[in-house]
Amino acid sequence: MDILFVNGTPALLIKREKVLVAGDLHIGAETRMKERGLYFSKAAARMAEDLLAAFKKSGARSIVLLGDIKDNVSYSSRDEAEAIGEFFSALRGMDISIARGNHDAYLARIFKGQNIDVKIEDEILLGNAALMHGNAWPSDEAMQKEYIITGHGHIAAKRGGKMEKAWLMAAIGSGAGERYGKFNKNARLIVAPAFNALITGTRINGKTKSFIPLLNKDVFDFNNAKVYDLGGNVLGNAKRLVEEEREEKAELD
Repeated sequence: MDILFVNGTPALLIKREKVLVAGDLHIGAETRMKERGLYFSKAAARMAEDLLAAFKKSGARSIVLLGDIKDNVSYSSRDEAEAIGEFFSALRGMDISIARGNHDAYLARIFKGQNIDVKIEDEILLGNAALMHGNAWPSDEAMQKEYIITGHGHIAAKRGGKMEKAWLMAAIGSGAGERYGKFNKNARLIVAPAFNALITGTRINGKTKSFIPLLNKDVFDFNNAKVYDLGGNVLGNAKRLVEEEREEKAELD
């Protein structure tokens, strides 16, 4: 497989192109958390350090970020804009591309105001992979690729009584032909966890499928999707994890 999970981190490497991929930075989430009395000093700078560490560990030459760079859906607060500038200043000079997320309205304006030279695209086609945020449908060309890599899902799973970030990988499903005239029958959908250390994510449950268009319409097979921890270990398939969550709820009721 040309995709390698970077052990212990919520990032992966496309080996052939030597590209590090991470998603859902949600820079500025720490500002929102202040309202609940939670304070995280220099969160953006620490996340930049985490990304640089994953970059060096992986041996990558460039970085693709899968959107939701900023936390606010609309305009950024001053604190959030400053945090975005702080993050990208720490990465200045690196080859970075961004696949636009649904939280990234006005991101280009922030970049222009802070002289940040990073390209933002709706979809990035790279070798045998298509990279995008995951809230919208891939193009016909993207569906010809071997890997469709997205964020947006904030995937997490419960292990040993504790919630942890997780990866989800699904094969083509029964609904692919209804949505797309042509597609790669061997394609795999990979949904990344949030890179931001302050966001564990949402446990795989009955709503996970509806949140991600490619799973909701069975373009990719959710029930048999494999779920992995950050070490690359299989935690189970999605259907079983949903059943476990329902069983736990039933026990509590």
